[in-house]
Order: sequence, then structure tokens, then C-alpha cells
Amino acid sequence: MRPRAFALVETLIALTLGLVLLGALVALLATGRQTHGDNEHLARADEAARTALDLLASEARNAGHYGLAWPGTSIAGATAAGLPEPPGLTVGGRCIASLALDLAAPVTAADARYALDDARALGCAPGPLGRASTGSDTLTLRRVGTRAVAAAAGRLQLESTPGGGRLFADGRREGGAAARLTDVEVGVFYVSADSSLGRGRPSLRRKRLVGGAAPAMQDEELVPGIADLQVEFGLDRRDDGDRAVDTWTAAATVPGDADLRALRLCVLAESDEPDGRPVATDPLRYANREFTPPGDRRRRVLAMTTVWLRNVAEQAP
Repeated sequence: MRPRAFALVETLIALTLGLVLLGALVALLATGRQTHGDNEHLARADEAARTALDLLASEARNAGHYGLAWPGTSIAGATAAGLPEPPGLTVGGRCIASLALDLAAPVTAADARYALDDARALGCAPGPLGRASTGSDTLTLRRVGTRAVAAAAGRLQLESTPGGGRLFADGRREGGAAARLTDVEVGVFYVSADSSLGRGRPSLRRKRLVGGAAPAMQDEELVPGIADLQVEFGLDRRDDGDRAVDTWTAAATVPGDADLRALRLCVLAESDEPDGRPVATDPLRYANREFTPPGDRRRRVLAMTTVWLRNVAEQAP
């Protein structure tokens, strides 16, 4: 007896089932690939947020460290920001006069603007295209390096002793063997609307004090993908008999009846690529900011930390 062949109908049914299964498999693979890509976007945004936050916290933690000089002691050449720079201590970069010399103010900040503080704008343009991120804070930190160095002309340096110190930039030290020589480190941290990733792709950047023919503030990119920086001041009232933070406030000028004890730092990062599907657009509320995602399908990660200012907190009133 001859074997029975498949009928045309049976063949078509088998082909149809095969195509359905193949389509389901292709859809499953596409979904898995999309999910993997979306998770990669989230992971990179999270990494950017953590990297930026760790860097800022490390710099803030050391703010006010001036070598052997005790906080509050006199440092020759230290000059309040905005005042003319003493001879031999001129710093280039056109940000603001004496910005790098204001060692009496280890921490200053401006709320929701690209500025030194709420009263003084910065004269140096944001990098790389001259556009700061709208609504982001600016944080300026001053300290010296943790390692003793050799004298170097063209670099702003501090010669310190427990009783005070002296700023100089000509490479000529005057203190004896007991004096310690360190480089002055100043950073103005802000968020730019642009980055190495392209126009409209934000980044955390810094105006950094560098050496050369003469000291100068130089712009550098730190972490691309950072969309916002918010800074809150932890203030301690001087009349309450303790050294604890009594109130948190938006970054601003510290009132005369309080001491700055801590910083609360908030960093918002966004993914470098949009997701393949819509993402949550619920408003994010942090510090004194409310941010509503624009619906561009980019993942966003908010990271926060509190930094106790071990050097600033010990300053004399």
C-alpha cells in the first residue's frame, strides 16, 4: 500500500504554525534585546550619577584643608573674592578677581545659577559651548593638596605652619624647614547644557585652578550625562551651644549667626541613549527643585549624599 502524502491543507496549516512560532520567537528575541539595551542605558546613567557624586563628595570632604595651618589662622595673600588680587598672585581665566585666593571661604555656592554665589556672577563662560544648565547650582571648593610638593613658579602654592601660612606663585619659598609646601586646589563645579557627547547632552564640569606660565582657571569635563546638581547647606546656629545641623537650606550665603557644618549633594544623571519604549515621566522632587522629565524616553537616576565638612566646621566664628 502506497504511503499517504500530506494534503495541501495540512501543509499550509503546518507552514502557518511554523510561521507563528517563528514570529513569536523573533518578537521574544526583539523584546529581550530591547530590555537588555534599556537596562544598559539605566546602568550607565546610574554609573554616571555615582561617579559624579563620589567625586563631589571627596572634594567637599577636604574643603578647608590648608596644610599645617589651623582653620581660622591668618594666611598672607588670602583675599576675599571680588577684591583686587595682590601683586604676584594674579590668576588667569577671567572668572572673578581673587576667586582662588579666598581661603577664608572654603565652600561657596550659588542657587540655581552659574555664579560664585547669589550676588556675584562668574565672568568665565561655561564649557564647551558657553551654556550652563538652567536651574542647576554651582559649587566652589577651596583646599590644598594632601601631599607636600616642591616649589614651582607659575603655580599657586601655600607655605603653611600651625600658626598660619603664605600664598605665592613665583616659586620662591621663604619658610624654614618646619613649613610645609602644598599646591592650592580650587574647583568651581557646575552643570553644562552640552558635553563631549554633543550639543544638548549635559555634563558635570569644573573650572579648575592649574599652573603654567601663571596660575589660571581652566575648564574641564568631569562626567557626561549629568543633568542637574543641587546643593543644600547644613547650618548650625551659634547660640544653641552645640555643633549639630539645625536647618537645611538652599545653597546661598551663610548668615552671620550660623556656621556651615555639612553639605547635602543631589546629582541627576540621564542615559546617553533613549529607551525603545516610554519611561516614567513623574516629577522628581529633591532639594528645592522639582524636575519633570520631558518625555524623551531617557532613563534618569537621582543620587544623593550628605558630607560633613570636617575642616570648615572647625573654623573660628
